[in-house]
Amino acid sequence: MTIKNIENLIKNVSTTLKEFTDIVVIGLSGGVDSLVCACLCVEILGKENVYVVHMPYNEIDTDTSNKFNSLSLKVAKKLGVKSLYRPITNIADAIIENIEKDDPAFDLSPTEVNKGNARARARMCKLYDIAHHLETFYKKRVRVIGTGNRSEDYIGYTTKYGDAAGDIFLIGKLYKSEVYQLAEHFAEKGMIEKTFIDLNPSAGLWKGQTDAGELGHTYNEMEPSVRKMLCGVSGWEMLHFEGVDKFVLDKHYANRHKMDAPFVVDIERYENCDDGEWEKKYNEERYKKICVDKKIIQKETCKIG
Repeated sequence: MTIKNIENLIKNVSTTLKEFTDIVVIGLSGGVDSLVCACLCVEILGKENVYVVHMPYNEIDTDTSNKFNSLSLKVAKKLGVKSLYRPITNIADAIIENIEKDDPAFDLSPTEVNKGNARARARMCKLYDIAHHLETFYKKRVRVIGTGNRSEDYIGYTTKYGDAAGDIFLIGKLYKSEVYQLAEHFAEKGMIEKTFIDLNPSAGLWKGQTDAGELGHTYNEMEPSVRKMLCGVSGWEMLHFEGVDKFVLDKHYANRHKMDAPFVVDIERYENCDDGEWEKKYNEERYKKICVDKKIIQKETCKIG
């Protein structure tokens, strides 16, 4: 499936973005998601109101044979946006170094995934610090653009409080295939070069890392499963999922905490109950929630554009 009317989609994004902010800050990695978000922001707000930030960690990011951050510099130059080069090596290393202390549990060295997550969170800290500084200077609304897409978000392939964070997500309701369609649209308009469109997604967490390699499935392979579940699936059907369908479902439930708002304990609801009544009400509500979680996935719209 494809976006049926790209111009209408951009018009809708434009209305929302202009209501939301005056200036945007985007972490530009060289991947297609941040590329498309940058193009949208330039088209809607003008290049003078778009700050992109390049945040390499080490030579994996800056090696010209790796598109992760070296390509981002070319994208920024082509778009004519305000470009900031801010390495995150010291911040990310300090996070990891301070984990390995003071307790036998931390005799185990952090995994590559843990190190990669530390880099993602370091980048988000940097983006918000820059946004705060710009808002203070310009006396205008400055917001951080989230670059997640629906295919990644549904399975939770993101870092909590890292790239999962952001003030507004422009492509959060688009599947990966639709993000590529938008990238091709901007290339045809001459905003970017076709060579800027990275067809092998990578979070750049370690040398040779790719999303498909880490997940075991490509986004094209997973997209039909994600679409199916977002269109409404019964608990009976889910019990009989196999292969990619089961992989996507398991990932969704295991990682859904990354996308949900933090849970707040509702103390006021039970403060005047005695012990027995409190426990009864709590168990009733918990049972209802489990039934909803297990039997059906909330139906959402399947059509975009």
